[in-house]
Amino acid sequence: MAIVTVGELLDRGHEFELRLEKYYGEIRDRATDNGVRLLTYYLARHRRHQERALKDLPRGVVQHVRMVELKFDISFDPEKNFHLLKAPPKTVAGDQLLQAAIGYNGELTALYRAILEQPVDDNARPVLEALLRVEERDIVMLKKMLAMHYF
Repeated sequence: MAIVTVGELLDRGHEFELRLEKYYGEIRDRATDNGVRLLTYYLARHRRHQERALKDLPRGVVQHVRMVELKFDISFDPEKNFHLLKAPPKTVAGDQLLQAAIGYNGELTALYRAILEQPVDDNARPVLEALLRVEERDIVMLKKMLAMHYF
């Protein structure tokens, strides 16, 4: 059994978010609906969540948390469940974007909770909890946007 670190899991999410940012750019370039275009700008900034949650922490703390070894690997393959990536960008509607983003944020919160269920040291716990809170707040915002039927 291979050892996985918190950093490897965070990197999996970050790499996927870079692909998402590119996909959102393609949607923005092809969309005729200004609301959908505006939404893609908002969603493309998601990759900065991790950076924002970690920015005020000392570099040594972040490096330490990234190196924390977990007892077992956690299933985290967001691309597998983000079916929207298979849709041609010009056919994507705003509600579809919101639902997909909510689903992805849900996967991130599940990831952070699964990491927190494992034995992690006291320095790592607050960092992971901060990442979890950032995603939970974003889910609330996205759900509000979906409920208001902006698109």
